[in-house]
Amino acid sequence: MSRRLARVMATVLAGGLALSLGSAAVGAPVGGLKQFKVPTANSQPRAIANGSDGNRWFTEGTDFTSAPAKIARITPAGVITEFAPVVTDGCNFCIITDIAQGPGDILYITSNDPTVMRFNVATQSFETPVQMPNTIALGGDLAVSATDVWITDFNNDVVWRYQISSGQFTSFPVSDPADAAVDEAGNAWFTQPGDVNAPGTSNIGRIDAATGAVTRTPTTDGSTTVAPRDITVASDGQVWFTARFTPQAVGRLNPSNNSVTLFPVTNTGPSGIAASPDGTVWFTQETKGNAARITNAGVITEGKAVKGSGPFGITVAPNGDPWYTMMAVNKIAALQLR
Repeated sequence: MSRRLARVMATVLAGGLALSLGSAAVGAPVGGLKQFKVPTANSQPRAIANGSDGNRWFTEGTDFTSAPAKIARITPAGVITEFAPVVTDGCNFCIITDIAQGPGDILYITSNDPTVMRFNVATQSFETPVQMPNTIALGGDLAVSATDVWITDFNNDVVWRYQISSGQFTSFPVSDPADAAVDEAGNAWFTQPGDVNAPGTSNIGRIDAATGAVTRTPTTDGSTTVAPRDITVASDGQVWFTARFTPQAVGRLNPSNNSVTLFPVTNTGPSGIAASPDGTVWFTQETKGNAARITNAGVITEGKAVKGSGPFGITVAPNGDPWYTMMAVNKIAALQLR
């Protein structure tokens, strides 16, 4: 789908671009890998996030399995507890897409239903869901700031902004949005994988939280284009993303000058990406079967690979240890660095 909305509700500005090709140096394997089996068989855990309760929370059930839609909590010791939403919670035989921690101990959860589910980690119960603006709204990936929930919607070609205090939605026309992240100022960043053969369609975008202005930076150097998919904002404000399909790479955008640097990671399947407290970022390598850390200099350090495990979503705990989902083997992995 590549249609664009006729109604313009945001100012779209052309983002400047200076792109350079970096080189990634791979170091020796690091950390001790722990794997924890998810209780529900074939649940294909996908998205994972840090919870305000000190635990990790993840999603279960995709369109590739008959396992029911659930969210689950995993403690630092690896104890897993599952919670299954029902229709009144906002899940009508739904397929859960993403999960993110918000203020007030509330987890926000999206699915293919036109609702945003909410779960209180303190009371361990679902709260009244939020209805999205129309019945064809598709809750894609999401990111939460102190005031807003940002949601990508492939069906409507928009990024939604849900203001937590007022309960109001605002839409920003964005063709085929994929993932979203927020920076320290509350601005939203998003990816547009686009078509690498159609100039200007593969971008990193930014929505200014104060003005609503939208800017885009093409992820191309004039001869090579990558299709960005997952995105995160590092602690130093740099914006990082993965390009899963050929050419495969991990990319970094410097917001101060819109310069983009690509670090090729051939035949590894870079997928999820998450910021670490130390300023580096971690990403999963779906094809290779592990998680890897990359520095601003492009030095990559990998964890132990588990062949066929299908690592996907990833988050980094406050102590710096990455936790990630292993979709293909129904497990949660923790790479213990210390």
